Order: sequence, then C-alpha cells, then structure tokens
Amino acid sequence: MKNNENNIVVKKLNDYFIRYFFGLEGDEDLLLSFINAVMIDSNFATFVSVEIINPFNLSEKANNKESIVDLKAVTEDGTIVIIEIQTYSTKNFFERTLYYWSKNYSSVLKKGDDYPELKPVISINLIDDILFDKTDSRMHTCYLLKEKNSNKILTDHIQLHYVEIPKFDKNADIKKELKNWILFLKSNKEEDMSQLLKEDTIFEKAMKKYNYFTDNKDLLNEYDKREAYLFYQSSLMRGSRKDGFEEGIKEGVEKGKLEGLKEGIIEGMEKGIKERNYSIAKGMKKDGADINLISKYTGLPIEEIEKL
Repeated sequence: MKNNENNIVVKKLNDYFIRYFFGLEGDEDLLLSFINAVMIDSNFATFVSVEIINPFNLSEKANNKESIVDLKAVTEDGTIVIIEIQTYSTKNFFERTLYYWSKNYSSVLKKGDDYPELKPVISINLIDDILFDKTDSRMHTCYLLKEKNSNKILTDHIQLHYVEIPKFDKNADIKKELKNWILFLKSNKEEDMSQLLKEDTIFEKAMKKYNYFTDNKDLLNEYDKREAYLFYQSSLMRGSRKDGFEEGIKEGVEKGKLEGLKEGIIEGMEKGIKERNYSIAKGMKKDGADINLISKYTGLPIEEIEKL
C-alpha cells in the first residue's frame, strides 16, 4: 500500500471524513459496497445501485451540515438509506435515530400522494461508543417492527442498524464483508490495509481516496476544525472532565453555608467551569488542535493555553 506523501493519519470515523469518503458523487460504488456489507451481515437482500441524495462537495465546510443526517441515499428500488456517524452516545440516542427515520419516511409523501408511495427507510448508525450491554459481544444489531410473541415482522419499511465500533476485533461475530469495512474505518496499520487489498478490489479505490484526503490541505484544515469540536463536545457529554466542575460546586457550597450560600455556589460553579475548560484545553492541545480553535471552544486566552 502506498502511504500519503506527508505520512498524515486521520481518524476515519470523523463525520466530516465520512461525508467526504462515502458522499462524493462519482464514488457511489464505495457507498454501495458498505451498505451491502451491512445488509449481508443481517441476512437481507443486497442492492444493485445507489444514488446519493445529499452529496458532499470539496468546498464543503466542517460546520456546514446541510442535512438532518450525515449521508442519505436511495437505491434502485426506491429504498432510502440514511447513515449517521457518532463519536459518542448522547441522551435519548435511540429516540433520535427513530426521529431521523420517521422524518425521512414521511418526507417521501407529497400532497395528494397515497400510502403505497411510501418506501422502506434503512437507518445505519455507526457509533464509536458502547450503546448496549458491554458483556454482549455483538457489535452489529438490527431492530425491526415485530409482533411480540410470534416474532412476525409487521413491515419491511423499518430497519434500525447500530454498529458499536469499540466492540470490534478481528474475531468479531460479523460477516467478512462488514468486518473488512469496519477494519478499514478503524485501522491505519500497513498490514491491515495490505490484507484488505487481498480481500476486495474496492479497497484499492478506498485507499486512494483516503490518501487524496490526507494530501489535501483544505480538506485537512476542515477536518482539524471538526476534530477539535468533536473532542470538546465529547469531553462535555461524557463528563470525563467534570471532576473540577463538581469539586468547585462542592467547595462553593461549603464556603456558602449559612450566609452567602448563593454567592458561594455561584463562585464554586465558576471555578468548576474554569477548571473543566483547562482540562479540555490540555486534552485538545495534546491532540494537536490549533490554539485558536482551543481558545474558541474553551473561552481561555491564547497566552494561557500556550503555557499549558
């Protein structure tokens, strides 16, 4: 495998990269291969062709997500496929995916149309987090609308797929086609990429496209912005940096007993927020994020960030 000229490595699970990789017109074969891999792993029929509904363009900005989902496509029989990539799970994540599914399902009908015009919607959710029981090794699960006792499927119009990336390893209980794609998205190791080239010729094109991205300064600049934002959001959502915040509140409450309770709590919260932002800034700086971006997302002065 030929490496990119600058030996730059990007995280392929970054949603900006995913939009570029699977959403660029002219590269529908990559998207079709991935969708079919998910279908094969669930023992569903595969598709012959796919059209991208919200295509990526090379001038697209990382903060300009013009659609409700990362990727939307339609197959030759009218089936709609939506793909979402998430770096962490959020509160009400399942309700969110169901909402996205319903929005896309209902959007097919125009005024005067009848219900037969409705088409199946397949929701594929790639998430770099654990959604279900950690002791359950299954990394790809699919939810359908079934009768409770007989398991009879009511309609084929709904499929909700969840792929939990952290559960992946080379012994994962998924079929070869999906295993190859997850390995490509998760790994940048030379030996893994060489193995994929032996498995399927589609990965020759996939690696060329990846190398183009890593050699393109404009794309990398937008990618870096998105990575900084995702890191910041992840730190907030996971609560991994909240120790200083909670400590500050506790200290404020202690100081504010009896008189000045309100002032003490406010002071403690402010201190906690500041400590949390320092922790986030340290992590972003360690990951190589631009100092101006760190300042933007944490509110800390550039001179203070430089000292961290």
